[in-house]
Amino acid sequence: MKKTFYYIGSNNQTKKLELKKIENILTKHFEGFTAFEVIGYWKGIKEKTLKVEVISDLSDSELSNIGKELKIKLNQESVLMEIVESNFAFIQ
Repeated sequence: MKKTFYYIGSNNQTKKLELKKIENILTKHFEGFTAFEVIGYWKGIKEKTLKVEVISDLSDSELSNIGKELKIKLNQESVLMEIVESNFAFIQ
């Protein structure tokens, strides 16, 4: 399993973080995820950013396609994606 982080900045035109759009996109692909509102910097400019953390067994290509969907639908110049191998367990 992999832990993937997506870093999604504010809309390039409106300068707003589009949380509902992000939620709608991610819930199509993942059963669950964690999101943190953070401050990011892109090209030296500060912006509201959503850091999303998800654990899945999707391929790198599938995860990248989700990142591309986020980029296009949220009017982003880019979306940062970080993939790391992860050991995890659900405690039930």
